[in-house]
Amino acid sequence: QGEDLIQPIESDRVSTTATGRYPIDPLPIIKNFNINTATGIGVRAYAPGYKVPEKILSYTFSVQQTLPFSSVLQVAYVGSQGRNLFLRSIANKVVGFTMNPTTGAATAVREFGSRFGEIDYKTTGGTDNYNSMQTTLNRRFSKGLTLGAQWTWAHSIGNTGGSNEANTATNPFNFKADHGNNSFDIRHSANLTALYELPFGKGRRFTSNLNKAADAIIGGWQLGGVMNARSGLPIDIRITRPDIVYRDTRNNTFVNSPIVVNGAPVTVPVINTPGGGNSRDVRFPSVVAGVNPFLQNPTDKRFILNPAAFTIPAPGTFGNLGRGALHGPGLSQYDLTLHKKFNLTERVNTDLRIEVYNLLNKGNFANPAVRLNNVLGASGNTLQPGQPYTATTGGSFGSVLSTVESAVGLGAQRQVQISLRVSF
Repeated sequence: QGEDLIQPIESDRVSTTATGRYPIDPLPIIKNFNINTATGIGVRAYAPGYKVPEKILSYTFSVQQTLPFSSVLQVAYVGSQGRNLFLRSIANKVVGFTMNPTTGAATAVREFGSRFGEIDYKTTGGTDNYNSMQTTLNRRFSKGLTLGAQWTWAHSIGNTGGSNEANTATNPFNFKADHGNNSFDIRHSANLTALYELPFGKGRRFTSNLNKAADAIIGGWQLGGVMNARSGLPIDIRITRPDIVYRDTRNNTFVNSPIVVNGAPVTVPVINTPGGGNSRDVRFPSVVAGVNPFLQNPTDKRFILNPAAFTIPAPGTFGNLGRGALHGPGLSQYDLTLHKKFNLTERVNTDLRIEVYNLLNKGNFANPAVRLNNVLGASGNTLQPGQPYTATTGGSFGSVLSTVESAVGLGAQRQVQISLRVSF
């Protein structure tokens, strides 16, 4: 989505700048659109006050203290505030509908007609903030051993993550409704480090009388280890909801399609999601109070989210689950390094480094499937608004389908990397 900041107008069918504040004035867009046969064309629009770049205000404060036993402790506060961040919503919202008296089918009526579909509307003015406490403790021992520990508590929250996320607002009338955890909100991260100069070679505890050739091979090795761990990333649960649904007048249930009995419709259309937004696919479900959203001791260990904690929102309302309200699986792994420096001559030396990432080959799983399907209906495996999802209606929802993607380093499968560097 970076091109949206660099190239502020982009569409293969129409390009213009909207005038006025949000909600936009559609007239300049319509005036510039000259395709007479256009129906439901999706375009992009930008606010005239769209500003680049986004602004990040950063600040930090730290205290360092020397402790007994050759230890050093540092405690730091690190924070930032995002201003003028990228925001995204829709224009040409659904404001009503017309109904075919024979079929009962509804056609959405939009703010300025059917020549356009929903307009992907982009502006700036979003805000977020990041606050963290970062602690570091290091100790150096007398026999070549150095230990370190780091722990960070952090929280990133706002009504947008800026251009890094570029998500459409779930409520097209109010950006503030998306105030929640950003996609990179990691609450806890920790790592332990160790570096040990192996006691072999000249001047070391063992084999100190080696000749030069043997010492070049056996002496001077360093063994290091790192344990990394962090809590999970936020999960954005989505639900598929059409813009318009139908109320069965015989029993006041809701269905996805009109019903005709004896040649006459027995359903009436209802605006399901205020303003529409179906093209952006950013609807949240509602939450069942008191139900744990995470499964406890599931039979199938691939599933970690509980579909019974969520429901279809009532027509005409937004789901009440917040942005990034849940967090997925954490991550941990152990890495190992072996390093030696060879002095070939006074001016030429060689560094050999052997690195093993994820030594134990531990699987670190990515966030689960977060899509709740549209199962609105009054029969079979369907649900009415307010009824909790079941394992059947939830389908693959909540299942872990993949591991963390990483080519090398944190989150990768076990990998061995050998490097040799010659300096002269």
